[in-house]
Amino acid sequence: MENNYGVGLYQDGVFYFTNPGLFERINKQGNKTTDFSTLWNNKEYTFKGKTTVPLVIANEPPENVQYIRKQFAKNYAQAWFHQSKKYKELVKKGGYIPATYDEDAEFKDVIQACLTPLPKAQIIVRDMPKDSDASFKGTKVVGKNQDLNQIFKDYEIPELGTQ
Repeated sequence: MENNYGVGLYQDGVFYFTNPGLFERINKQGNKTTDFSTLWNNKEYTFKGKTTVPLVIANEPPENVQYIRKQFAKNYAQAWFHQSKKYKELVKKGGYIPATYDEDAEFKDVIQACLTPLPKAQIIVRDMPKDSDASFKGTKVVGKNQDLNQIFKDYEIPELGTQ
């Protein structure tokens, strides 16, 4: 029986993610690239095409890194599949309504490619801007005997539209 422990690990005990270079996109400069970007915890992770990078994520235990790695692989496979000829044919047959397909069957080879080593490289991690708390409208905490008119005096009632 084959020992599968360590699949996706090198001898150094670190989990790795591979960008097999199957998925093409247009980058921010307008150039075609096989680099893949995905988000996790408000950080953008960019993987250069046809490379393997160590996936070390701060404050995450190995079990979570393994889960994140598999999620990144699924995100990659989904992006690749949505560019494929098969997906475009499914959408066309369905009258341009989003296609129904078996993710396990369609994604498995690409997901496995993301978990198989290629030449090592470096990951690019960039902090993404966070939304301001001011942009979220919520409720206020009110005490038992507090005056609601006083608490909500600065609240502007949003205009929902005219009739």
